[in-house]
This record gives sequence, C-alpha cells and structure tokens, in this order.
Amino acid sequence: MTKKTQLGNLSPLYNFFLNPYSDARFSRCPQCEGKTGQKKVPLVIHVDPHYPLMLNHTCRYCAKCDLLIAHKNEIDGYLAQMFSQRAPEALGNDYLVLGTAEKDYWWAGLDNPHPPSELLDNLHGFKEYRNFERVGGWMTDEDYKKALQGKSPSGSIDNPRNSEKLVEKMKANLPISVRAGKDLLKMLRKQGFPISDRQTLSIKDAFYGGDEMGIACDITPPGKHKQVIVCSLTQLEIFGTSALLDEMRAYQEVRKKKLAQLPDSVLDDITIRRK
Repeated sequence: MTKKTQLGNLSPLYNFFLNPYSDARFSRCPQCEGKTGQKKVPLVIHVDPHYPLMLNHTCRYCAKCDLLIAHKNEIDGYLAQMFSQRAPEALGNDYLVLGTAEKDYWWAGLDNPHPPSELLDNLHGFKEYRNFERVGGWMTDEDYKKALQGKSPSGSIDNPRNSEKLVEKMKANLPISVRAGKDLLKMLRKQGFPISDRQTLSIKDAFYGGDEMGIACDITPPGKHKQVIVCSLTQLEIFGTSALLDEMRAYQEVRKKKLAQLPDSVLDDITIRRK
C-alpha cells in the first residue's frame, strides 16, 4: 500500500516506510530484496497537538527503490525520553514523520531553534508513504495476492504459503533428527559448542523467518547451555525416518538453487543468542 503526500515546499525526497516491527531490521529491502545500507537524515516529525521537531536519525536505505526505512520503536524511545523532560503532557501522543530537512538547516537549529512558521519552507516531503505487511515474508499487496494463489512473489526466494504449510507439518512431527551442515558446524565450534560432524541434533521448534532466513529451526543441544541456536533449515542435514524427509530435502534443494542465482550471494542466517 502506498499513500501520496504533498507536504513541504521543497522538492519531495524518498519513499518512506515507518517500520512497526521491532524484530525486523531490514538488512534487505522489503520491496526488491536487495541489500540496504544506512542513511542518516534529519527527520521532521510532528507530534500531536502542536510539537514539531527534527531528529537526525540513522535509517535503512535502499537506493534502487529510493526507500527510506525508520524503525518506529527507536523513534518512540527518543520521543519518550525527550518529552518526559520537556513536555510530559505529550508523552504517548500520535505523531507523523512529515519528511526530511537539509543537514545545514538542522545544524543551525541546534543553537537557535527555528520558529514553526519556517517549517514548510524547509521541508522535503516524502514522495510516497509505503506500507509492508508481514505475511511469512515481506510483501507488497500485489505479491500477497500471488502468495494466496500459491504463486511465488516477484523476486522472492521462497513461496511463503508453501513454506508455512511445511512448518506446520514439521511442528506436528517434532522432534526431527538432523546433523549440522559444514557452515553451521564451523560457527558452532567458534562459539564453543563441541559438536562433531556426525553428532545427532534435534529440531525442537520451527517457524518461517521470511525470505532472509527461510524456515528457521531451533536445534539447541540438550544440556545446560546459556545460548539458543536457531538456524535455517538449509544449514542442516536431515536423516532418519521422518515422514517429511523428502519434502524437507526438496525445500532445501530449491532454496539453495535460488540463493545461488542471486547477484549477491547470501548465506542463510545462523542465530546464536543468549537465553
């Protein structure tokens, strides 16, 4: 979904997405799946009812889509800290990111705050406000319709609908016996897990982590470990007599082929985090 904007008297810059998902950092663009970089820009924010402010904020940025992504939880935290000291009555009020300002204008306002009457004359509104929904992976409305029809969204690695179905089957058949693949094995040994290449592990839980991770599996070894290990299904060697063995291997084969075709080769995620 997109929404046009005509705010500001300067030329509009960027398509903008205010990311409401605190667990998604968008190292890849939700629109084209390309890698994003970082861009620090002065965001102009209006907090209801009458609190305009500028925040020099580091966002994710996709040059191909000219898409600027700000994380809502980070902005919420900044506003809460600022208003708790300056204007407690505004804490928790709705706000709108209006656009961006020039760096020189932001710098000048640090020493001598600009009057609100100057705001529109120094504001680059956004070209469009963008919205992306989390449906397995990240999709535009058009791609979501394709997924509901059982088709792969444009530029995607996985078919989210089919991946979610496989996840549900896996959950009904847990635990599933696996071994660590070469890349996972190296990572685990670096982290202090003394695991051999023939050691049997178990998938204890599974979920779909979107295109970036694919089907994610919790394979934390038994014992008093202080860390949880979650990795992509493609990092595992499946064996034994699981009723899903053929289906899981087919998923791995298709995903690996698609990953190999990407212009920038990516490695499926391995996440090791403390409990």
